[in-house]
Amino acid sequence: MPALAEDDPELAAALAKCPGAAQFRQHHPHEDAPPEQEAAPPTDPALRKQLLDMVAPDQQARDAVNAAGWSRESVEAMSRVDAANLPRIKRIVEAHAGLPLPSEVGQDGVDAAWLLVQHADADPAFQAQVLDQVQSRVGHGGLRGQDFILLTDRVLTNQGKPQRYGSQLIARDGKWVPKPLEDPAQVDARRAAVGQMPLADYLCVARQMFQPPAQQ
Repeated sequence: MPALAEDDPELAAALAKCPGAAQFRQHHPHEDAPPEQEAAPPTDPALRKQLLDMVAPDQQARDAVNAAGWSRESVEAMSRVDAANLPRIKRIVEAHAGLPLPSEVGQDGVDAAWLLVQHADADPAFQAQVLDQVQSRVGHGGLRGQDFILLTDRVLTNQGKPQRYGSQLIARDGKWVPKPLEDPAQVDARRAAVGQMPLADYLCVARQMFQPPAQQ
């Protein structure tokens, strides 16, 4: 589930139907808020623009998938966007030995780069490499705890391993459920350790906001 702005109307509507999630956010208002933007302008505005230009079709394709109920055509179109973006984000990561910094591309540029890596499912080794590179930046350097758990779980599931935080979902019987979990009894403790809401509340919000495929 992507991070959303505090004033996003879709998020507000979902929270209204998920009392536990709403209560959590009331007591943790910065759970999904990015670190503060650098006061100075980005030092590499051309790269920032490139990242934003790459992530725009990425998000449009995912909006289309959700609107179309995961039709084959919309999923294939999304896969084509991901395939086009993959070599470009790999070159950027290689040039920077990881994700660019907020000082270089602004917070929105870091967010765009992270999303492009998150969606690079065709190259799990690349995702794992980036995860290793960014772990020391969680909580600063433009990366949220939510970013960390989403990429951690993505890497694990793409390697065929159980996820740790329950962020990666699959449609079953018409609703989203977590993919296999490592030690499910401890998942909420692991989520709390990185400032995330309990899994049941996360699932409630996801089920309100994102349309699952008709069949899986």
